[in-house]
This record gives sequence, structure tokens and C-alpha cells, in this order.
Amino acid sequence: MPRPPRSVSSSKNPAVQRFRDAATGGSGTMLAEGVRLVWEAIDAGLEVIEAAVSPRLADAGLRDALAERADSFLECSDAMLARLSALDTPQSVAVRLARPGYEDRDLLGEGLAPMVVAAAGLRDPGNLGAIMRTAEAAGATGCLTIKGGADPFRDKAVRGSMGSVFRLPVRHGLNDAEAIAFARHHRLQIVVADGGGTCPHSEADLQKPLMLVVGAEAAGVSQEWLQAADQHVHVPLRAPVESLNVAVAAGVLLFEAQRQRQ
Repeated sequence: MPRPPRSVSSSKNPAVQRFRDAATGGSGTMLAEGVRLVWEAIDAGLEVIEAAVSPRLADAGLRDALAERADSFLECSDAMLARLSALDTPQSVAVRLARPGYEDRDLLGEGLAPMVVAAAGLRDPGNLGAIMRTAEAAGATGCLTIKGGADPFRDKAVRGSMGSVFRLPVRHGLNDAEAIAFARHHRLQIVVADGGGTCPHSEADLQKPLMLVVGAEAAGVSQEWLQAADQHVHVPLRAPVESLNVAVAAGVLLFEAQRQRQ
């Protein structure tokens, strides 16, 4: 049964703080805004905790779907939706979603050669979102994001992933040692993207079960990862270019792994 809508007009309504908390990834929730991203969340089967729509929402099918699925359905003015929104230019719809939880087997997939991406210390949520999007596109089975880096469930990372975070199994908050132990326990070779590495990406063996580790935009990965690595892989660059954006470098490596596996 569709939930009857509730009208929200006061800036002091508790819904404002709930949506703002969701934008930070707090309270086990995350925020999705805009017709396309909200449809992505619905199609992925995520739990819609709370939906807020304004009169500008022209997609009647989405309105009906949210009225059916959301635990709470709010009708807001454009001005009120702007208070709920994390965007400079608010969209006509915003939803609070429950963060999905995953077991080890979810991150490893069902095939014989899992490919898990570990984002070790990435602080830019937009780059992290792009890496999650690329990982899904290249056939990665899961993603680990290391404590101290960007939260994959923050609004900017969610938008940067363009919905991939709704489908790709992602676990956040392990430290370096825990992520390395995960790789060892599941017999994943640790392949570190290392600008100082000796192995060009096209010569690396990326067909085996692996964990591909990409580091912080400027500092790279920690010494702990460098010592644990089974392969140190770099993308050869023509001078005078010295480095690539981390999301671009991850994409090169992920699609090289996909090419080898095909």
C-alpha cells in the first residue's frame, strides 16, 4: 500500500537534520538526489527509508514508486527541499537510503578469480566515486575503502559513482592491516599501483585472484602496503608527465585486468 504523503514546510522539521546526516553517510544511511540516481537506487533494491519530493518532480512513475516503497514519504516545497538537499542546485527528489551490508563472500563474487579494489587513503570523494564506477564497469567483484579516507557513502562519492555504490559490494572502515589480512585469508595477490614500481601494467599478471590497491592522490600507499605487495605495478608515462589522476590510473589497471581475463 502506498504511504500517505506528509507535508513538510518548517525549516525546523527534524527531517532536515535527518537528510543532512544522510549526506555525510551518518546513522547507517546515505543520500541520493535527482531522478536518475534515485531510480538507480530503486532498481538496485535498496531500502528507501525516507523520500522527499517537490511539485517539480515530473516523473509520475518515480513518485508512485517512492510512495509505494518509502517508509516515510514527504511532500515539500522547492524551498524546503533546498534545505534538505546537499546540492547547490537541488533536484526535485531526495531519498534517504539504508547502507547495504556485505559479507566477505559478497566482495569475492561467485567466480574463480575475484578482483577486489582497495582504496587506501583516498581523500577525494569524487575520485573515490569514479573508482567505484570504473570498478563495476571493469568487472571488479568488490571494493574496500580504508579507514581515514573518504567515505564511499557520502553524498559526493555516491554521486561520483553514478549509482555503482548501490550495486558494487563496498565495505568501509578497515585499516591497512585488516585489509591485508583479508587479502591473505582469501588468497588474493596484492597488486599495488606504485609510481615507483618496476612492472609496467601491461606486463603484470592480473589474471589471478587479486586485490588492486590504489593510494592517496599525492602520497600514494603506505609503507605497510608496499611491503605486503606481491606486485608493484606502474603505468608508463611519457615525459614530462609525472603522474595520473588516481581514478584514471585505477581505470587503466582495471581494464588491463579485464582484458587479460577475457
